[in-house]
Parts: sequence; structure tokens; C-alpha cells
Amino acid sequence: MFKWFKSARGGTPVGIYLTPSALYAVEEQYPQQVLERPVGAGETMASALTAMIIDRQWQGRRLRLALGRQAWRQVQLDKPAMPDEELAQALPWCMRELVDEPVEQLLFDYIDLPPGPQGVARIAVYYSRRAQLQTLVDAVTPLCEIDTLGVDELAMANLLNPEQRGLMLHKMPGQELTMTFIHQRQWHFSRTIRGFQALDDERMAVDQFVFDNLLLELQRSIDYATGQLRLNPPEQWFMALPARVTPAVQTAIRQVFDIQPESLSNEHLSPVSLPALGMLREE
Repeated sequence: MFKWFKSARGGTPVGIYLTPSALYAVEEQYPQQVLERPVGAGETMASALTAMIIDRQWQGRRLRLALGRQAWRQVQLDKPAMPDEELAQALPWCMRELVDEPVEQLLFDYIDLPPGPQGVARIAVYYSRRAQLQTLVDAVTPLCEIDTLGVDELAMANLLNPEQRGLMLHKMPGQELTMTFIHQRQWHFSRTIRGFQALDDERMAVDQFVFDNLLLELQRSIDYATGQLRLNPPEQWFMALPARVTPAVQTAIRQVFDIQPESLSNEHLSPVSLPALGMLREE
């Protein structure tokens, strides 16, 4: 995960997913359960997190924080020909023409991607607003150490075993459905599949969903990833979907693709808690 604000090792870790409306935390215990703390009216994310630490008596613990999608952006580009230690310092210069904000106001980090079809090395650069993260860090560090500060997309990759080559289909509340290719806990490719916001709507009966479009979009995405990007086909499928629709989606996928997807969510862990669990599992 990223080097943003990494600190020395301290107490036992807590994984926390930061979203505009609520914070979701997971500790090292069994069965693992999510602890939810809404961000109240007039609160900032920093003040809500500080209050949660005090309420839960987590002072001195190591925090592994995952930023929600609203707090980061990603750009993919050919990897500049320079040593990795120099590239980390050169990212603001590389990104100057690719972002719509002054690079001095942003924090950057990157991950390596599989080579492109022509064998060219590629990277995915992630960036967030410096002031927003600094405010969060300044509020928390008097109470806890921040072990890692990363993004939810990469945190989800930690949910698979290191040897697994998988496809993950996940749906966060209020966000579009996303399909992600993961291999050896590394994010390789993702695609947003639009038109399935109703999966969050508990008023809609499951038997009203028609999954033909979803299955078609999945096939198109797999064809693009394996054909155009030359990624290897996924060996296993995983899902992080609302519990009430998971069996129906599993059945539809099994009938068309002849594979049984494994659900990563359960009665204790909803999809929105999984980035926190992923941060907790970071090696």
C-alpha cells in the first residue's frame, strides 16, 4: 500500500474505511464484525474519526485507513524510464499535464501494472488532495499511529489469497457496480458496470432483477481484459454484493459461465466493511 504518512509500528491494528457518510472499522477478532460510526451533521471526517477512537478507547492502536472513492483519483500511463526511487519523487512532474489541480496541492503514489500489449511497462498513479489528508493526520496522530493510508480499490485486493487469480464483482452503497481483475493481491484492471444502482434498493424484489445485461457486460469486460490488455483469464470469481441479491447473481453467473462465485460478504461483514478488512490484512 502507499507510503503516505507511514509511521513506526505500535499497538495492534484497526482497519477503517472512510466514507463521507460513515466510518467502518474492523478489528483482529473472530468472528470479525464491522463497527459503524456515522459522520454526523456538522462533523468532518477527521472529527468523526477522532471521536470514534476516543469512544472505542483505541488510543495507541495502529490505524490502517482506506480512503473512499470520493477522496482519490487514478491515472494510468507508461512507466517513465528511471529508477523506482527517483520515480516516486518525479510523479508530480509526470502528472502536471494530467490533473486539473496544482500538483503542489496533491499527494501522489503509484503501483506497477502488467505490461501493455506492446510489452511497455505501465503504472497506475493515485492522487489525493494534500490538505484534506494532512487535516486527517493532524487530528488523529496525537491519539494513534497511522500505519498505512491507502485507497479502497487496492485494499479490496488484500481479501484474496496471494496465489489467487480472481475476478471480483463488488457494489458499494451509492456507487456503481465494479468488476476488478486481481492477481497475487495486486490490482490489474477494473471496469465500472453502470445501471445496477437498484441492487441497493431493498424495496425492489429480487425476482424483478434481470441479469442479462450484467452477464453481457461481464463477458465484454473479460474479453477486453484478456484480448486487448492481454491479462490472463481469472481462475476464480468473487462477489461483494448485498446479501439479499447474492444468491440470485451467483445462480445467473453459474448458468452462463459455468463457475460458482464465492461471496466475500456474510452476516457479519457487509460489502461496505470489506475495504476495512482488506486494510487489516495488508502485509
